[in-house]
Parts: sequence; C-alpha cells; structure tokens
Amino acid sequence: MIAVLVSLLLAAPDAGLPAGHLQVNADKLDFRNKESRALYSGHAIARRDTMTLTCDEIEAFFDASGEIQRIEARGNVHAIDGDREAWGDRANFINETGVLTVTGKPRGKQGAREVEGEVVTVVTGIDRLVVTKARTRVKEPRDQRLAIDADLLTLEGIKNEAKWTGHVKAVKGKTTLLSPEVTAIYDEQGEIDRVLARGGVEVTEGDRWARGQNGDYDVPKGMLVVTGKPQARQGKTRMKGTKVIFFSGAEFLEVENAETVIEVEKKKVQ
Repeated sequence: MIAVLVSLLLAAPDAGLPAGHLQVNADKLDFRNKESRALYSGHAIARRDTMTLTCDEIEAFFDASGEIQRIEARGNVHAIDGDREAWGDRANFINETGVLTVTGKPRGKQGAREVEGEVVTVVTGIDRLVVTKARTRVKEPRDQRLAIDADLLTLEGIKNEAKWTGHVKAVKGKTTLLSPEVTAIYDEQGEIDRVLARGGVEVTEGDRWARGQNGDYDVPKGMLVVTGKPQARQGKTRMKGTKVIFFSGAEFLEVENAETVIEVEKKKVQ
C-alpha cells in the first residue's frame, strides 16, 4: 500500500518532494506492486534536486519503504544539471549516490565544451562530467580544429580546462600528438586554446617528429614546445637539445643547444 501511494505521488506533477528524492511524471503509469517497480511511459520526466531527465520511458525500482532505489531511462535520453548536459539512448540513475550513467551513443556537454564517448557520467551536486573513451566533437572543417581522443575525460566546471588520460591522441590537420596525460585549456567559445602534455609526449607530421617528457602546445599558433630531454628528427637529421619547438604546417624545427646527427645510408657491397 505504501508503494502504491508513493507511486501516485511520484506520478503527480510538482509533488514538492524534499531534497534527495525523485519526482517522476509521464503520460501513463503502469505500477506492478508485487514486483516493486513501475513503468512510466510517454513524455517521461524525472527530477531530483537540480537535475532534470527526459526520455520516452522510465522504469523505477522501489525498496521496501516505497522509495525509489534506481531508475532506468530509455529512448531519447536528455539530462540537464546546471550547465552540464548528457544525451544518449539509455541511462541508469542510482538515487542513493546521485550517479547518472548514460550509454547508447552518448555525448556530454559542460558549458561550451562538448564530447562523445562510450559512457557519460554525471553526479548530482558535483560540477563535473566524466566520459570514457572520449572523443572531441569537432565541427567542420575538422582540419582547422584540434580533436582529442582518450580513454578517460574529466570536465571540471569550476576550471576552464579538461583532463584527458590514457592513450591520448590529439590531431590537428596533419599534426598528431600522443601522450599518456593531457590537460586542455578552453576559451570562452569552448575551443581548445592550449594543451599541456605530461609523462611523455611525441608529435609527428610528415617526416618530422619531436619527443620529450613534457609538451606545451599553443593551438592557435600551431606551436609545440617540447622539454625534458627532447629529441627531434627531420628527414634523416636527428637532433637533441634543451628545448625543441615544433611548428604545425611548417617545414622546419627549432632546437636550442642542439646536437645534430645526420644519418647516412650504407651502400650495399656488391
């Protein structure tokens, strides 16, 4: 009986539930008391605190006291919490923890920054968005913008930056940068303005490459400064020094305090 009363309350609009509780509205409610679950279908909406989730249908699972433990959202999922948004085909929300995980070709947005991946995670009350197998959503023309892929992306709302970790690959035009960890600094339009690579960095373009422990990439200028025992190569010429400056789209490198080694092909003895 308690579960039935709670389900009717959740189905009513503007139920005025206290913080930490879910309010669910829909065109149709199918409540299954013996199974402690309910199906809300048709313009389904779930609200908790600052988060609003809309979708085609919501399946809610109740505990013994009639409170919702979790919900499963299906079809055209769209969640909004402050300046964070997430889209996908499906979502799972745990009421106790406030964790929403969105799957099914999901994408996420925080402010002007937008990404896609395999799983988008949002936690109510925490200004953060996490994306696994993250990929930058780049508008055309793609070769004019920097696109980043990584195993994991964390977008922080307080800072205008994002941390990409695990097999990071950044591509702009014909330039490719690889690193295990990258911090991207964004401008007010959500475009990546600067990239800081740590723990090893390698950049390649045509027959040129540069390697070192750290990299500082000025995206608008197309200039990457590599430090930490840097090395470079252009054609058959290899160099090392205290600093390597790599220019995207250029035909040269700059190396401070350079030591040069020119490779010579050995002639075959006939």
